[in-house]
Amino acid sequence: MHIIEWTDEYALGIVEIDAQHRTLVGMINALDASTHDNPGPETVRTLLMQLGDYVRDHFGFEERLMAGSACSPELVTRHYGEHAYFRSVLKDLTADFENGGRITIPLIEYLVHWLLHHIAVVDRAMVNQLNGVGLELAARVSAAMLRDVSDELTDSERRLLAELRRANEELERQVHERTQALNEKNSKLEAALSEMSVLVERLSKGQEPPQAAQ
Repeated sequence: MHIIEWTDEYALGIVEIDAQHRTLVGMINALDASTHDNPGPETVRTLLMQLGDYVRDHFGFEERLMAGSACSPELVTRHYGEHAYFRSVLKDLTADFENGGRITIPLIEYLVHWLLHHIAVVDRAMVNQLNGVGLELAARVSAAMLRDVSDELTDSERRLLAELRRANEELERQVHERTQALNEKNSKLEAALSEMSVLVERLSKGQEPPQAAQ
């Protein structure tokens, strides 16, 4: 039983995009299987590298399709932003694994939730807007399969992408700082709970609580 079963409800009507999405689903299913089969670290490392590379190529294809198209600036901004965020998630996930972390079921479920929501909402909005270009769409798809993402970006779109990347880096920094602060608070709370546990145990045995240092 796969964690994601591909159905027609995920199909968007552009053959190349649907095929790439099916491949991504297969990769996430393979990663999910690794949480149950206990493969060696090299197998998991290979799965993560393949997923990261394919995500980069797939996102690049979608971004080439949108570049200079009839897609609204608001949609392009959101789309680039979501792509940048997911790439950062995979980067952190891979780094955690290399540092001894495990690929857990909740992490896989998060990848699944993100991908399906992205397909259903953001990718579908992109396809709806791309369909507005009519006969030009087939030519744009063919061109996007061949060119690098930077080929079709205007100067303003390059600046937008750079801003999104800087914003994502700032978000990562803030999350890291808040995580550190939360970890420090949790450590203090655990120490206090430990002291309280000792005190409760002493009292339950009829012993006097330890005297505070003068």
